[in-house]
Amino acid sequence: MSIFLILTLAVSIHAANSKLELKYEIDVTKIESDSFDVTMTVKGIMSDSIVYQFIATSPGMYAVADAGRFVGSFKAFSTSGAELPVYRSSTNQYLIRNSIQLAKITYRVEDTYDTAIKENLIGPMGGTNIERDNAVINSQMVVGYFKGYQTNPMQVTFRYPKDWKIATALPEKKGVYYADSFDHLVDSPVLLGKLTEASLKVRGARIDVYCYSEYDVIHADSVMSYMKGIIESADKFLNGLPVNRFVFLFHFRKNTGPIIGALEHNYSSYFYMQENPVSQVAPLMTAFAAHEFFHIVTPLNIHSELIEPYNFEKPLPSQHLWLYEGVTEWAQMMMRVCGGLIDQQQFLGVITQKLKISDGFRKDVSLQELSLGSYGELNSQYQNIYYKGALTAMILDMKLLELSKGKTGLREIIKKLSKKYGPKKTFSEKNFFDEFVAMTYPEIADFFERYVKKAEPLPLKEYLAKAGFDYNAEIRTGQYKADTGKFALTVSGENQVVFIQVDTAHAVNRQLGVQNGDIMLKVKYQDQEAVPLVQNVIQLVNSIQTDSMFSIVIKRGDQEKVLTAKAGKKEIVETHKLVPIENSSKEQLEFRKKWLSNR
Repeated sequence: MSIFLILTLAVSIHAANSKLELKYEIDVTKIESDSFDVTMTVKGIMSDSIVYQFIATSPGMYAVADAGRFVGSFKAFSTSGAELPVYRSSTNQYLIRNSIQLAKITYRVEDTYDTAIKENLIGPMGGTNIERDNAVINSQMVVGYFKGYQTNPMQVTFRYPKDWKIATALPEKKGVYYADSFDHLVDSPVLLGKLTEASLKVRGARIDVYCYSEYDVIHADSVMSYMKGIIESADKFLNGLPVNRFVFLFHFRKNTGPIIGALEHNYSSYFYMQENPVSQVAPLMTAFAAHEFFHIVTPLNIHSELIEPYNFEKPLPSQHLWLYEGVTEWAQMMMRVCGGLIDQQQFLGVITQKLKISDGFRKDVSLQELSLGSYGELNSQYQNIYYKGALTAMILDMKLLELSKGKTGLREIIKKLSKKYGPKKTFSEKNFFDEFVAMTYPEIADFFERYVKKAEPLPLKEYLAKAGFDYNAEIRTGQYKADTGKFALTVSGENQVVFIQVDTAHAVNRQLGVQNGDIMLKVKYQDQEAVPLVQNVIQLVNSIQTDSMFSIVIKRGDQEKVLTAKAGKKEIVETHKLVPIENSSKEQLEFRKKWLSNR
């Protein structure tokens, strides 16, 4: 008896002007090769040549992926089994000659989790994995499409060990999974392996949770107990759920590397997280889940023509990341506090944390510039959309509440936009700001101009005071600590910790001689040392005393250097202090209630 089970993930393509019929089979049993073997059969091609396209990028990535880099052994065959001429015309394109005879394509795709390719690494949330007890398939990294047939329905096939389960939001009938288009297939990640599962219904919507846990520490039923609160909070926040089914796919592993997170999809989300007891991962897991679940509103129900049909061949950045990601991150904060999942003090802590993290990014980059530059030179600033973007949405919400005397906030506008557009209708990428203003107040045009299109500081103190909170960007304490230099650190695509924003005029930096682009290898202090991403470097740095010597081992080009300096002294400054105002006025308390409750 075979130890493998074969299921057909049907992806049959029938365009109005075509009779193509496609069937893919994806073999996930070649564990020893860390690769997926893909076979695609086709009928109905009427042209002498055709291009098979792999993606350059995909929704939610906001970076160049070039899936074709991971593809090899690409071959095309005729109905008689003869091999047809194939030319690799670019990284992501294969040109097939005599394609009127084409009957089958075969190729192999490398697992991105364990790849030897180190440039432009694929984040684990959008990548692929194949191991002895699990596999992850984000289809954009495995399957391609014929140019001209992206929007057609598709048929596909999975081959996997018989004791595995398969989880996806794709509709299924008798072991066959259906995708309406290549976009739909990409929108539906697949998790396979030794999974646990749990389900519930919230107001008629079916919610499924599937979990892979490397050492069997976390099970789906325990995760569902946290997801239940998120879904119920979203239901109250939105006054109903706009989907009939949603699938949470969780991959927990002990050693995740420096990157964890999730990638949104319209009817499911895939989460890549560190495996610890569920009570420890719950705070971050629920924040991720609230964010990803709100994507059922934007971009599912509110998106421009750049989102669907998506241009997989060439990255086309949208200027409205403030909406797709900033507003979504704001919503996850509001859903949790309005739904009682976090209290007021925890909510203030979330705001403070976002302000502090945002300080590490360039202040001269507007949200519009960040959006348009996310695929290029401003990619290093992209993460700020989750901090500055969410804070901007927060102030926009408060501005709308102010103008409407508490009747209409950002939530109500988002619901109106969802009703106006929905999944099948796009808004104008160029005119959306004007449409939003027309739906609200003339003053919002000035808000967009100053805080989205330009990079003016947000009026945090003014608007938080309206809700009875006192905000101070800096408070000097009169206390001092060791000064170990003024710079920022970032994690590169090669998982290396790199120095950026080095202040060359800073006294400790001049002693060290540290430069932008240096790679941190190790920090040494007294008889202790710490390696970044492996050990707690921050803890060691915080233990350094004033006027004591410390060293940083760096790599500059091909050379390893030891940089040494004497720690200086600097005043401890509390940043982004946010506290309730004692004896807040009746007006402030009323504004706070309307702001922090479900209306």
